[in-house]
Amino acid sequence: MEQAAINKELRVLMLEDTPTDAELIEHELRKAGIAFISRRVEMRDAFVHALEDFKPDVILSDYHLPDFDGMTALTIVRHTHPEMPVIMVTGTLSDVEAVELIDAGARDYVLKDRLARLAPAVERVISAELGIRARKSAEKALRESEAKFRALVESTSDWIWEIDEHGIYTYASPQIYEILGYTVEEIIGKAPFDLMPPEEAQRVRGIFEAILKEGRAFRFLENENRHKDGRIVFMETSATPIFEGQGVFKGYRGIDRDITERKEAEKERRTSAEKLEHTLLQTIEAVAATVDARDPYTAGHQRRVAALASAIAHEMGLPEDKIRGLYLAASIHDLGKVHLPAEILSKPGTLSPIEYELVKTHPQIGYDIIKDVQFPWPIAQMVLQHHERLDGSGYPQGLKAEQILPEARILAVADVVEAMSSHRPYRPGLGLESALDEIARQRGVLYAPDAVDNCLALFREKNYAFPTNAKHEFFMKPTT
Repeated sequence: MEQAAINKELRVLMLEDTPTDAELIEHELRKAGIAFISRRVEMRDAFVHALEDFKPDVILSDYHLPDFDGMTALTIVRHTHPEMPVIMVTGTLSDVEAVELIDAGARDYVLKDRLARLAPAVERVISAELGIRARKSAEKALRESEAKFRALVESTSDWIWEIDEHGIYTYASPQIYEILGYTVEEIIGKAPFDLMPPEEAQRVRGIFEAILKEGRAFRFLENENRHKDGRIVFMETSATPIFEGQGVFKGYRGIDRDITERKEAEKERRTSAEKLEHTLLQTIEAVAATVDARDPYTAGHQRRVAALASAIAHEMGLPEDKIRGLYLAASIHDLGKVHLPAEILSKPGTLSPIEYELVKTHPQIGYDIIKDVQFPWPIAQMVLQHHERLDGSGYPQGLKAEQILPEARILAVADVVEAMSSHRPYRPGLGLESALDEIARQRGVLYAPDAVDNCLALFREKNYAFPTNAKHEFFMKPTT
């Protein structure tokens, strides 16, 4: 008995003109443990009304009735409610009539003198009906899902595709025409690399072969494709592998997005950034030249400090962007001297305490001049801190150790080495070795150890030399 199939109270509609027969039918169902509620009708109108009002799960119909008959009832059911199962329960039925009933759509028939067959027949019919409904429901859900997927595929601006294990397109959504100018029929049978310029095809093939070897998904693989009209279209590809059976690889299913506009925008931004950097460098050069003009005895000092500071930063492995900012800051680190009297800057003798205190204001003055300029690096802070020392003995803020920007700590070392090596109005140059001995002696006390070590290595191991040209460059890498 398939009792598990009937897990609810059945609604049984009986087309039966004999009350005692109806009672016997109900007795057989209860004896079999089937929970049900029933309604008995005899006439056509009552039968038709019950189909709508009672909504039976199964119909048990007599074949011969005084004013109605089972075949007509079956025809009505098949026409109006084809999903409702009908079992004929009758006193007599010829073989011909039985065949006709089954052909007409009856699910089974039971003779009244063999009612023991009724309960199994009801359970079998209900179980079959549940299976049919489940299958139809699944088929409907699948159709709806496919329709939604198709609508999604056809409405998205992205190109959806499948390739087989040989890398050949087996499916392409219609968006391929909008993106690359090919029809679906033209794409099927091609490989992705057939749509790329030769060099790009070779590059992407190498990447894809590594991905394919691992059998993994991939995302956002940028690649160039050639439109049917010859122009280049930039695509962003994501895909997941298809496996069948016992993990057998069958290809990839993926999506391509046209990112040409984004790539062009990125190119425009890079061009704008390069122009901005060029303008920025020119501005920095102009400012540095202004400082040099005010203090001819130290002309070129900022440029040489910038070159050495960026070389030290390269040796330390700082990111290129940080080195760029450091170089620009070093190029104008003495900007504040434009506010100092020229006679102090060019004074050949020793500065008085008052004059020295005035000179010590130049980091703050330089900071105040450029603090509101929106540089992409903390240039104003580097200018402010280039005379700070690790032990707090520097100026203007008396910062210590980690309070000082890393770039400013590098700038301090480069500034001292260049200044001690060069001639000044108040003294001759002390020489490079004296300058290097000084930073080595004060390593970890006044100057950052990593900056000192790399500066010493540049001069003593890699034969670094200060540049002699007068033009600024964005990067001054170590000279060997």
